[in-house]
Order: sequence, then structure tokens, then C-alpha cells
Amino acid sequence: MAARPTTRRPLGRSIDSPQRAIVRDLTRGGSSYRIDWDVRTAYDFVFSLSGDAGSTDDLPAADRAWLTESRRALSADVQKGIDDLFESELAIHAGVLLVDQPDARTSADMVALVEATEPADLVGALFAEDGHDRDLGDLLDRAIAGDTAALPILAEKLPDWNRKGRIDLLRDPTVAKERILAVLRAWQVPFSAIEDRVRAILERDYDERAGDRERLAPAELIETTTGGVRYLPEPGISRVILGPSYFSRPYNFLMSARDWRFFGYPVADSALGPSDALTPPLSLVRLHRALGDETRLRILKLLASRDLYLTEIAQQLDLSKPTIKHHMIQLRAAGLVTITDAGTVMYYSLRRNRLGDASAEIKRFLMA
Repeated sequence: MAARPTTRRPLGRSIDSPQRAIVRDLTRGGSSYRIDWDVRTAYDFVFSLSGDAGSTDDLPAADRAWLTESRRALSADVQKGIDDLFESELAIHAGVLLVDQPDARTSADMVALVEATEPADLVGALFAEDGHDRDLGDLLDRAIAGDTAALPILAEKLPDWNRKGRIDLLRDPTVAKERILAVLRAWQVPFSAIEDRVRAILERDYDERAGDRERLAPAELIETTTGGVRYLPEPGISRVILGPSYFSRPYNFLMSARDWRFFGYPVADSALGPSDALTPPLSLVRLHRALGDETRLRILKLLASRDLYLTEIAQQLDLSKPTIKHHMIQLRAAGLVTITDAGTVMYYSLRRNRLGDASAEIKRFLMA
């Protein structure tokens, strides 16, 4: 996904183990930020509640079915809480709390962390990204502290995205915490049953990227790991955190606060484990699915001329921005476009070196 871009944690030991946040200086003297690796199921516990989780066949069928059945088994109140708070992305950014708490590793730890967090601090975490704007940050602080006079001003100044739902969170942080906790407590029960398997997938992905960590410069490492998000250094951002996610596939969950950026990136296909010889690689399926759509081919044609913002593509094709964003996610997942993240703006580029792969990959699969 990119979930609405927005999460945190101090330095772990610099040993090469996914059991702690990994800190490795990859700046090579030419970068203003350092890259940390953070391999924890606690993030995926939260991400699995997103409306994007299991929305494509990039998540294996068995776990798409598990998501549907497990949610259906929850009480009506909890299901409504998931719809209102998590599928809407309002509360997904509770994951912000994890970054500064490296010992909160599991779903149970995440529940305990939210239980121990003051309502105002929890709601503040949900608005961490908005705090980059100093004026908006001051208004948010006032609202969270109980200044109701700040709410109508925020209703004017907050971005359009789910504005009413966000104002409701600010209006009563105590109620917001109670509702978020009710969902997390209920969801932790089914999630804990698969947590060891999810952990193994995340750790396998981390291990398989050892070569990339050794040889790639920071910007290349981020772009390769995220499958096409090109990150440009931002003022004040000194740390970029890469956290593997199973349930986010094929999306990236982007979060930020204070001095860091977090990329919850989709684990590689190879991390899922071996498949039989008749099963095509998911990368091949994604590539041909992306190319088998007229609108996506028109987008690629536009990008062959120059880099474009989302709004420009939408205007040229006379389509809505949400529709174009959906197509761009499919193209990025197939490796056909790069998203350049420059903090407040994003633009798209054609990955020209990927264009020759379609015939080569299908030939490799058929002849293997």
C-alpha cells in the first residue's frame, strides 16, 4: 500500500540477527541517513488488520481465507471496530508506538504496549506524520490535550483523507483507545496461532537480503527492498527503518515521525518457501497481470516519455486519482515503475530495464 504514508525505536545491538533491530552504517560517507532493519511480527499483527491485507493473490490463498474466516468469527462490535478504525487506516498507525519499543516483538507485546500507553499518547501516535507541519502539530497537541476549540480549526486544516474519522479520534482519546484495544485484544487470539509461521517468513526474507545489505548503497537498498520506492533524503530524517511484512503483500506501508521513516515492505516471493514445478513464479504472474490491462499499458506509454505525478497521469487519462493509484500499485508490484518519495511529493518513473523481462521470464518458467 501504501497505507496513508505514516511509525519508531531506539538502536538495537549491531549483531546480524533478526531478533533485535539491526543497525548498519551504510552511508559510505555520502548519505544523510542510516538504515536500520526491524524484523518483528508485532508490525504484521497491526498490518493484517488493514483493508489492503489479503486484497490480492500476492498473499497465498490459504491465508486470504484465514483472514476472512478469522474476522468473520469475531463479534459484531469487533468487526465494526476493524471496519471503522483499521480497514479505514485510521488506527493502522498505532504501529508508530513500536519503533521506540524494541522489546515489543509479538502481537501480545503490542497489545500490552497499547494498554500501557496513555490515550493522548496513543492518539498522538496516530497523527505522528501530521506533526511534521509545525502549525498543524501545535493544533493537534491542543486538541489531544482536550482543547475543543482546536477541533473546528483542524477540521479546516487537516488533509481531506478521512477527516471526520480523524476528528472523532481527537474528540475523545479515551474512547478511541478503548475501541482500538478491543480490536487488538480480540484479533491477537487468532493471530497468535499463526505467529510463529509468520515470524519464520519475515526472518527468511531478512536472511535472504544479506547480500543486498553488504553491496548496495542506501538508496539502492531501499529501492530494491521495497520493490520500486526510490527514497530521497529529507531534512531532519536521519534514520530509515526497513521492516519485512507478510500481510502487506504487495503493498508498502509507509510511516514516519520526528527523525525517521519506516517502510513496511512486502516480503519477497522466495521467503514464502518452495512451490511445485507447475506453479508459475508470482513475479511472472504479477508482470503479465500488469501488462494485460489497457489502462496500465497507456500509463506505461505516458511514462516512457517522462516522469509524472499521479495528478498528471489522472488528468491525461481522464480518470480519478484513486483509480490511477490502484493501477500504479499493480505496476510497481510488477516492477515496471518506480515511485520516487520526496517527502511531501511522489512521482512515478518507468523502469526501463524491466521491459525486456516478460518474454525471458515466461521462457525460463516454461523451459525449466
